[in-house]
Amino acid sequence: MKSNGKIHNSRLCLLVLLASVFWFFIFYLHFAVLSSSTTDQSTHPASLPWTSTSPEQRLPHRVEPENPPSMLAIRSAENRSDPCAGRYIYVHDLPPRFNEDMLRDCRKLSLWTNMCKFTSNAGLGPPLDNIDGVFSNTGWYATNQFAVDVIFSNRMKQYKCLTKDSSIASAIFVPFYAGFDIARYLWGYNISVRDASSLDLVDWLMKRPEWSVMVGETIS
Repeated sequence: MKSNGKIHNSRLCLLVLLASVFWFFIFYLHFAVLSSSTTDQSTHPASLPWTSTSPEQRLPHRVEPENPPSMLAIRSAENRSDPCAGRYIYVHDLPPRFNEDMLRDCRKLSLWTNMCKFTSNAGLGPPLDNIDGVFSNTGWYATNQFAVDVIFSNRMKQYKCLTKDSSIASAIFVPFYAGFDIARYLWGYNISVRDASSLDLVDWLMKRPEWSVMVGETIS
């Protein structure tokens, strides 16, 4: 019994010793790497964004006009006699491949579901049957989750403070049906095909004068 106790104690001591050595090396490596990275940063200061020679990191040079559109929007917002002051929204007139063409080819939006019925009723879908009287008789629809862009786009058309002058707009809306775009390429396609429309849209937006105002940036 005493012999077994000594063996048990020796094994326990060995485990404690191995655990101590293991954590010693872990902490040693951690602080060694940390001190090395700190030294590298002190000897090689990070290059500033505007001095970087990398094209990917360099922001496009922006020349401010005398009356930039952003200032026109601010002045418009300060016009108290205008009920839409500070509330104007400009909607991009996108090529139909980014929205309406998807609705026309609604049968191609899903491999298993006929999405055409979900594009009806301004994207809300057909009214739900209320045979059992579970909910009210109005206001309930068979809406598909991918149709939210269609719903929002149609609601935006009813907004009372739309403007065709983007220079006085406080916001710009891009009616791209991203939900349906991803739905039609969700299965059986590679990433290049899935991202093609989104990249095409960005390329189209960058060529618009509205993009050059903030170089694609947003104000938070």
